[in-house]
Amino acid sequence: MDGIVFGICTLVGIVGTWYSARDAWRLRDRSDYRIARAARAVAFGVCTVGVLLAVPTVEGLLEELTGMNNSAKLGAHFCAVLWCGSLQLMLVDWSYNHEVLKASLYARVALGVAVLAAMLPLFATTTGPEMEFTTAFAAEPGVTVYLLAYLTYVAITCGEIAFLCSGMAMSASRRGHTWTSRGLATSAAAAVLGVAYAISKGSYLLLNYLRHPWPLQYEEIISPLLAGLATVALITGLTMAMVGRRLTQRKADQVTA
Repeated sequence: MDGIVFGICTLVGIVGTWYSARDAWRLRDRSDYRIARAARAVAFGVCTVGVLLAVPTVEGLLEELTGMNNSAKLGAHFCAVLWCGSLQLMLVDWSYNHEVLKASLYARVALGVAVLAAMLPLFATTTGPEMEFTTAFAAEPGVTVYLLAYLTYVAITCGEIAFLCSGMAMSASRRGHTWTSRGLATSAAAAVLGVAYAISKGSYLLLNYLRHPWPLQYEEIISPLLAGLATVALITGLTMAMVGRRLTQRKADQVTA
């Protein structure tokens, strides 16, 4: 299941990264939304690396090459944090005015750095030859705390992404920007799936701590599916929004000419 889901995500991520990076490079001389374009390209790139590391074959190969158990898991989780954080920066640049933009960007960077700084020592003190950072090892306190720190961040950031995207989607719809509106609405729905992923995985960890877990085999199917759907839909939706903005700008240039 993981191989199929994250393999598809990798292919979608490659296409999205190429398209987004090309757009950022093409518009590199424009000062408006420069942070958003760069953050989107970085977000798609690190997401692609992260989902690639989640493919079981790649995961095993990396651990064999590095000689470090769970190295792929750590890389995938770090990429997920960077992916969510970069998307936040993109949306903040899109939606916040200049008076509060810098402070808003710094606050989100600080939160992401704090989460990564907390995850690394938890990983270092918990990992071992027979240890896996998955819900199957939820009986290990270090694994549970590490995963909950990661999942809490994912839930918070995806919640904000859903809120910002839904607001901008309604605004774009009122102005008649169909592509942008649909893309942002798709992104908002995808972010809700991201929250659902965090809840799915996190609820198993918490219920396991309370000694009343729901069936692990269900969680191991539901969580990857939610993560995969969220990833594909977010990349697709934000690419649609990017195309919509380009079409709007093109129409404006034609009217001016």
